[in-house]
Amino acid sequence: MEAVALQHPDRPIIVIWDNLNIHHEGKDARWTRFNERHGGRFQFVHTPIHASWLNQVELWFGKLQRRLIRRGVSQSLEDLDRQVLAFIAHHNALEARPYAWTFTGYPLREQAPAA
Repeated sequence: MEAVALQHPDRPIIVIWDNLNIHHEGKDARWTRFNERHGGRFQFVHTPIHASWLNQVELWFGKLQRRLIRRGVSQSLEDLDRQVLAFIAHHNALEARPYAWTFTGYPLREQAPAA
């Protein structure tokens, strides 16, 4: 996070985090102190506990990793870029299907951890 703060010294930054324990304040209020050091430019937002949309993104990236990256050979970053874009085009044209959402939702604000 220090690197992000240094890279963007004059801009507000919104950080979207999952609910992993290191992303919470802890007893030492680490993220509040971090934000104070950087002029309050950071806004920390946690995903809902049951973020089914996030799980779908993880599934898609898992497919990309298994089918292309794990055993793929790239001659350069440009070659890898071309392969990934071709994978995306193939997936969108022939394999993409709407996701069937199963989480019906509930009042998440009451259960969301403090930023």
